[in-house]
Amino acid sequence: MTVTYDMLHDASGYTPYEGLKLKGWPIMTLSRGRIAVENNQLNIERGTGEFLARTASEAARPGGVLEPEMDQARNFGADLMPEIQNGR
Repeated sequence: MTVTYDMLHDASGYTPYEGLKLKGWPIMTLSRGRIAVENNQLNIERGTGEFLARTASEAARPGGVLEPEMDQARNFGADLMPEIQNGR
């Protein structure tokens, strides 16, 4: 299956996954116990979802380890991002 924007049920106007080839695709999506999408058919009214603000989990936070290209000790002293290098 190849992802196209037309097959999605959102109002963003684009998908960064356009053209991505997949080996599988969900046949059903649930929202608060209701069948939201089944067999690519939207079964609930648009806008019935609710945004839940969240902070990034600890796993998503920077670990303090720089990529070799950004580490002055390993990139011939280039000061590419001083705010990160100085822990700010």
